[in-house]
Amino acid sequence: MKSAVFLGIWTIGSLLPGCLFDEPLKHDLGVVPQPLDDGWEIATPESVGLSSDSLARIHEVLLSEDRFVGSLGMLVIKDGKLVWETYLRSLADRDHYHHLQSATKSVTALVFGIARDRGYFPTLSQGIVDLFPEELVGLDPLKGTISLQQLLTMTSGIAFDNLDFDLEMYTFHHADPLRYILEKPLYAAPGVRYYYRNADPQLISYALQRRTGTSESALAASWLFSQLGISDWYWQADSDDGVTIAGNSLHLKPRDFAKIGQLVLNQGQWAGRTVVSKDWVEQMTQSQIQSDFHDANGLPIPYGYYWYVLPNGFAAWGNGGQYLLVDPAKQLVIVHIALPDTAGLDGSQLNQFVELVHELL
Repeated sequence: MKSAVFLGIWTIGSLLPGCLFDEPLKHDLGVVPQPLDDGWEIATPESVGLSSDSLARIHEVLLSEDRFVGSLGMLVIKDGKLVWETYLRSLADRDHYHHLQSATKSVTALVFGIARDRGYFPTLSQGIVDLFPEELVGLDPLKGTISLQQLLTMTSGIAFDNLDFDLEMYTFHHADPLRYILEKPLYAAPGVRYYYRNADPQLISYALQRRTGTSESALAASWLFSQLGISDWYWQADSDDGVTIAGNSLHLKPRDFAKIGQLVLNQGQWAGRTVVSKDWVEQMTQSQIQSDFHDANGLPIPYGYYWYVLPNGFAAWGNGGQYLLVDPAKQLVIVHIALPDTAGLDGSQLNQFVELVHELL
């Protein structure tokens, strides 16, 4: 049995406030960030033009026992300064890493972009047959035409539902996990239809390791995390072949998660250095296709390369309410962390989070 990323069998949906607990699950632990030696400059909301009244209304919602039920904490960065930070259950949540769930994909897009910048992937139109020729032998020739861009936009055509993917890939052993993914049938010809799955980013992780000779997590450590001063993190790998699980297994501290957002807001710059090119950040965060997820008006949310494109910017989103929202016009980065695997509870949908913070945008 593998140590599992798959936690979806368990849910706290039955543990709603009022059902089992007499005491509140959330507590007012303050909203003023404490200075730490982590690279963040601390400022007050007023000094950067944010409304304390708006932030107080957000805090009231987060503290509610029947709203944003899984919420653990939220941070607001404005003009590159950490101005507001709250935790709802324990102050310790500030200082240990949290499971980002599918927001992991957005970091995978950054790692891939750096690899592209370094010449490992000269064109996104490259078919995967060039990367995995042996693993594709005997399979539908259409699969070899799947491009890197199609993998980045969830349009590969490979039919591998997420519930099945996590169970089959990370609970049972496979002699060749890559071949196992590629053997799955096609639900459509490559490039025809968006279908949200972990299989596509996992193939990106295989592509990174195949082309560079190094795992995605090691590339992230060298190219990304070390540049941002991120040292305490965890990124799980498949125990069968050691390939980084690209879709949903990264763990970061909340303030470090915010650094990812600030890097993207800075168009790939950090402390005067280029970590990832402006060109890639622009491609990654612009609409490439319409997703299957909807905004508050019922309209499809546009999708870039593993980033959701919003009217005011773009966002990373993970199961249960892991959010990283970036608003370039307002120079805002907003992070929200929540209990993992709590889909279906209030606050677990991106449109709900956008509504929560709309006064800041």
